[in-house]
Order: sequence, then structure tokens, then C-alpha cells
Amino acid sequence: MDEQLDGPVLSLLTTAQQQQGGGDLNGAASSLERAQRIAPREPQVLYRLAEVRMAQGDAAQAEQFARRGLSYASGRPALQASLWNLIAQARERQGDAAGAAQAREQARVSL
Repeated sequence: MDEQLDGPVLSLLTTAQQQQGGGDLNGAASSLERAQRIAPREPQVLYRLAEVRMAQGDAAQAEQFARRGLSYASGRPALQASLWNLIAQARERQGDAAGAAQAREQARVSL
């Protein structure tokens, strides 16, 4: 978790993690959407939302959230690399092998 997150957002991230761990993907998505309304530019929230969308089988939306997260993740190379790796997975699931390879390369460059 990020030290930059404040109380309500951190609480929602923790709740979402527990929900996802318990198999409640819809509950996790709902918690993360609330966190996003509180902190719309927090890349950690967007990353987790992308992860949940991927787990729900919505690779296109997962990629959208991850790309949005990247636009706010400057100066956070580990998070950038994680977002690029998620984009690679999403592109792979959508049948875009070349795009996945590009995203993986970006992940390496980020670190």
C-alpha cells in the first residue's frame, strides 16, 4: 500500500482486498469505485480496479483503468511497471500479442 493514501481511501482499499480474497469480486469493485470517487487521481486505486476487472474477465476495461493509472503514476516506477504488466495481460487476453509485448517492454523500462 502507499503511504500517500489517506484514511477513507486506505480503508476502502483494505476492504476491497479482503473482498477480492474472499471471492467477492463485485463487492471489491464496488469498494474500489467508491475509493476512486474520493481519490480519482490515485494510481494505486486505478491499479486495483484494473486487477479486479481483469479477474472479472473484462480485459478491455482493465486496460482502460491501468492506462488511466499510468497517467497519474509518474515518479513511482514500481507502480508504473505493475500497471504496464497489467496492460500486457489485458492485451494478451484481447488477442493483441504485439501490444502485450510492447507493454512488457515498457514495464522493463519503467524499472
